[in-house]
Amino acid sequence: MSETIIRYPSSVFARSRLLQLAEGMKGRRIVVYGDIVADRFIYGTPKRISREAPVLILRQYRDDVLLGAAGNAINNIFSLGGVPIPVSILGDDPQGQQLVDAMAGQGIDCSAVLRATRYKTPTKVRILGGMPHASRQQIVRYDIEDHCDLTGAEASRIEAALREQVTSCDAGLISDYGYGVVTQALAAALTRAANGKAITLDSRYNLLAYPGVTAATPNEEEAAAAAGTSLFNGDDSEQRLKQVGETLQKALGCGALLVTRGSRGMALFEGETRAPVFIPVYGTDQVADVTGAGDTVIAAFTLALAAGASFAEAATIANYAGGIVVMKMGTATVSHDELHKAIERDEALSE
Repeated sequence: MSETIIRYPSSVFARSRLLQLAEGMKGRRIVVYGDIVADRFIYGTPKRISREAPVLILRQYRDDVLLGAAGNAINNIFSLGGVPIPVSILGDDPQGQQLVDAMAGQGIDCSAVLRATRYKTPTKVRILGGMPHASRQQIVRYDIEDHCDLTGAEASRIEAALREQVTSCDAGLISDYGYGVVTQALAAALTRAANGKAITLDSRYNLLAYPGVTAATPNEEEAAAAAGTSLFNGDDSEQRLKQVGETLQKALGCGALLVTRGSRGMALFEGETRAPVFIPVYGTDQVADVTGAGDTVIAAFTLALAAGASFAEAATIANYAGGIVVMKMGTATVSHDELHKAIERDEALSE
């Protein structure tokens, strides 16, 4: 393994090349296989302190249900100009219907999204307080969780959908949040059927269960957990991350591992012959909300690969997208226009 670390300032990339890739992301078809979650945001204005307990009482004025997890990746692919093809299972419940309606309302083909009456659509509920036109603070979050144990018939239908859809798509994305929709067997079937097309992976709890993907995009905590080590706190953090990244990239047998590091940017690993690349964060390190940022990163990264980007170019584009979305509140997306403007305005880029 190489003992050096390379830092990629954006100046090593040509603006014209990144703009060409951003334009090339438009219309790229991406099959998205994963756990679709309902991200529910309940907003209230402060009313008073309860007489029964020392807790704040809010008067609700807004209730949003947004696409989360794989659904957020789907939304970001769409907003960046791509064509997402979701393959998943949702509960046959109001939350599941809201998510299907949200996708279908944008013209997204939901024919490969199955519904199961025994399964409750996972829902992450966030309670936020503040005045309607002021900054809102998240007060508490609670999760409504279920696990989808696929039946043989459901697994067969999903496998058939994955095989069929990937033949007409430019790339694939696996988003595993641990709710049971993603299995090793079905992920492997997608990877085999891709026939060399890029398949990217975001797995919250089981990263090493999906060898053979083209690239994976864990955050630092997920990468550390997969390697069986602790988080990185101290002067040797980059060297320790380097060891973890190289180990995971080799264990997965993937072309690249892109580790997201929050305010410290990203780290890209591309095998034994190339030194790790540390990419500084785009924009400010003072973020507004990191909700769903990883979904945005993998969406942009996958679209860029589908458009012909190298791993380093795709990581750079994903870094722009991630830097933009963390400045927005809630489960947000990045538009193609925002990405285009970020590239145009980056004065560090070479011409």
